[in-house]
Amino acid sequence: MMSITDPITHRLNSSGQTLVTSNYETDLARMKEDLANILKSKVGLDVGRTHLYQRPYSDRFDLIPYPCGWRVPDFNKFSSDDNRSIWEHISQYVAQLGEAGSSNSLRVRLFSLSITRTVFSWFSFLPPNSVDSWNELEQKFHDHFYSEDNEAKLTDLTSVRQGRDESIHDYFKRFKDIKN
Repeated sequence: MMSITDPITHRLNSSGQTLVTSNYETDLARMKEDLANILKSKVGLDVGRTHLYQRPYSDRFDLIPYPCGWRVPDFNKFSSDDNRSIWEHISQYVAQLGEAGSSNSLRVRLFSLSITRTVFSWFSFLPPNSVDSWNELEQKFHDHFYSEDNEAKLTDLTSVRQGRDESIHDYFKRFKDIKN
């Protein structure tokens, strides 16, 4: 005998066959949990949080003033889909910060303005107060997005030699292709 709290219900369809249906809420909760587990394991996104967005760094980073007269630059965005390495992005980001780049707190605070797409999603889902310094954020970024496939090795670049009948233009083009 089935109890009222049993999520599985047996009923007859129009042709007299027994159908087994389950509780909609139970199935929906199970599907949400499965989807959240897949997103966390495959993409690294924890969608189980139901609260509003909170920055991954503490409020103390927001207390650091910008340099006098400094304006937020139009950052080159990193999406991890282009051919730039994470090293190139970090170097370019710090260079674009200019005078503000000398403050590790401002580096942390402004980093989200230099990323887009899945990289921004990754940043958005970092747990609140999980970043305590620029070095820590840079390490988390590296750990998550570093791919040896995108990094040119010095030995690869130094092994490129200009061919006997190769123009300088073709040689540089081939050199750039190996780097990318």
